[in-house]
Amino acid sequence: MGDFKPVGKGVLEARIKYGPGYRVYFARAGRQVVLLLCGGDKKTQNKDILRAQQYWMDFQKYKK
Repeated sequence: MGDFKPVGKGVLEARIKYGPGYRVYFARAGRQVVLLLCGGDKKTQNKDILRAQQYWMDFQKYKK
């Protein structure tokens, strides 16, 4: 799937090599579903990771 790495709490970061360092944050919800959580650029990376982790935790809590 390209250049991606885990950033903690089940969230992964995909880097897009275009523009100001765009990133997309996602998690796997099962074997076939990828849940897109949020995106941003290098400048907002730390805040975006925290936001994506919170979205993922919220999703897991409410999917049960």
